[in-house]
Amino acid sequence: MRIKFLISILSFFLFYCISSDGKNNVSFGLSYSLNSSNINFYNNFFPQNIRTESFSSYSLSLFTEIKNQKNTGIRLEISQMKKGWVESYDSDMISNEFDFINIPVLMTTYFGGRKMKINFSIGPYAEFQIKNNSNIIKDMYPSKDIFFNEFRDNSFGYGIKASGGLSLDINKSSFLLLVSYLYNFDNLIDVNQKTSMVPDISSFRTLSFSLVYLLNFKR
Repeated sequence: MRIKFLISILSFFLFYCISSDGKNNVSFGLSYSLNSSNINFYNNFFPQNIRTESFSSYSLSLFTEIKNQKNTGIRLEISQMKKGWVESYDSDMISNEFDFINIPVLMTTYFGGRKMKINFSIGPYAEFQIKNNSNIIKDMYPSKDIFFNEFRDNSFGYGIKASGGLSLDINKSSFLLLVSYLYNFDNLIDVNQKTSMVPDISSFRTLSFSLVYLLNFKR
């Protein structure tokens, strides 16, 4: 149901948000982001939140944006994003790291003055895991309860992204300062048997602060 809902949102964006009168503005650019991600653990025998700490990283993204004369349109982003969490184990702090190719497709709208505008965007994303450090952690801590298993767990993820911020237009360029929140609808790890020792692992959530440069064209 969640995938169908995301596909419905994307179809709406594609068919209704871009005008067909040939007067769209097209932008290409780059984004630099600081990210803070985390994940929840829940004990299954006596349900309680097992606390973890956020994992910080940065990412670079390619931006493409098409908007109509009403400053509403579609934004496509492609980035390599590192997510993870930090947990305490045997008095050590373990950093669990996962690299993803993250691809959001967002409806975006601008409103405000001629040069300074407020920007909002929302839409679904897909992501594909390309590597992780689970084998390193397993070698260091072989008695740890659970690790990522590529034959059992999820290398593909999906979710929703929402962002807001300011846009400054200077000649044919735009600079955006954005705050974004990403929430995965799927779980990273699918355990086969839940016990008091193996926790239930919930979805990633990520907070990002981004500086974006766009070069604008008209077609």
